Amino acid sequence: MATPDLSKLQQILASAEDNEAVLNQIRKNMTKVTELITEISTMLEPGYTVEKKERKPRAVSSTGKRPGRPKKETTSAE
Repeated sequence: MATPDLSKLQQILASAEDNEAVLNQIRKNMTKVTELITEISTMLEPGYTVEKKERKPRAVSSTGKRPGRPKKETTSAE
C-alpha cells in the first residue's frame, strides 16, 4: 500500500520541478517582452526621432592583407 503512495509522490515532485523550470523561463521571457513594449512605446511617442548610430572605422591590418577568403591559385596543366 505504501508503494503506490511513494510513486505518486515522486511523480508530483518531478512535475513540480518541471513546472518550476517552465515558470522560470516564462519569467525571463516576460521581462524581455516588457522591455520591448517600453521600447515600442517610446518609439510611438510624438516627439520621437531616430538616432543614427555612428560606425567605427575599420581597423587597419598590420599584415597588409585584406579580410576575407584568399583567392584560389590557378595552376596551369601542361
